[in-house]
Amino acid sequence: MADNRHKKPFNPILGETYEFLAPDGSYKFVSEQVSHHPPISAGHAEGPDFVWYGDTNIKSQFWGKSMEVTPLGTSHVILKKFNEHFTYKRPVTSVQNIIFGKMYIDHHGEVPFNNITTGDSGILDMKKRGWTGSDAYVTTGNIKDKTGKVRYTIDAKWDSYFTVIDAQTKKKIKIWEGKPLPEGNREQFYFSMFARQLNYLHADMVKKLPPTDCRLRPDQRALEYGNNDLAKSEKHRLEEKQRARRKELKEKNEVHKMFWFQETTDSITGEKIYKYKGNYWEKREKGDFKDCLDLFT
Repeated sequence: MADNRHKKPFNPILGETYEFLAPDGSYKFVSEQVSHHPPISAGHAEGPDFVWYGDTNIKSQFWGKSMEVTPLGTSHVILKKFNEHFTYKRPVTSVQNIIFGKMYIDHHGEVPFNNITTGDSGILDMKKRGWTGSDAYVTTGNIKDKTGKVRYTIDAKWDSYFTVIDAQTKKKIKIWEGKPLPEGNREQFYFSMFARQLNYLHADMVKKLPPTDCRLRPDQRALEYGNNDLAKSEKHRLEEKQRARRKELKEKNEVHKMFWFQETTDSITGEKIYKYKGNYWEKREKGDFKDCLDLFT
């Protein structure tokens, strides 16, 4: 459960990448750390049925006993079969009881989503957990057509299920249901079986990955194998290497150049976005990553 997962993650290095190829071929995903201050990763996913793109830009606020992270920007989904383009915002994430009590993470706030093609729209209202915890995870919402008429309502708990209810017939359809976490999840950061495997690295994969892929980070790999001292020293070395590169670019009056994304203006929202330039998978197929940065050696 995400509300139990409050350990600080590794800070991505500028230019660091990650890829995922679904075993069933349903989609592929690539991301790149495109900014160090503020830290932003841009991502692009695509499959036979859809395209998704967005980034992790955020605004954070510290309140003493708690911290709030507000995502900035807009995420996009294109459904190829229907030729429809959707946009949505992400909820606020807060970390509670930082100093006293049991620390937990909560997702809350209004999440608007819009069908740019048809004019339909909707909103999710993710309730903020109260001090009793009785309203934890509660989510409600509705979906309206372009005339503003409510067509569906939503009843959900974001950690376990989502149900859509037809506003006229009252017929309920459960569109998602969470699965129990695997055995030993407390020792594995409460990860699902899918999440546990995202850092998996085998010999065939090493031959195809660019040298910037985060699974090749020696500090991360050392920590996964339980060598904490090596992980700490490697983390320090990589951070110093990043600082040295930043200093060198400054002295040359140059800036870091993204490899797979480019900064541009969203034609729909007018916001700053990072658009995928393409060619990652083609270069991967050819094994042509010779121009990529050396971040880890």
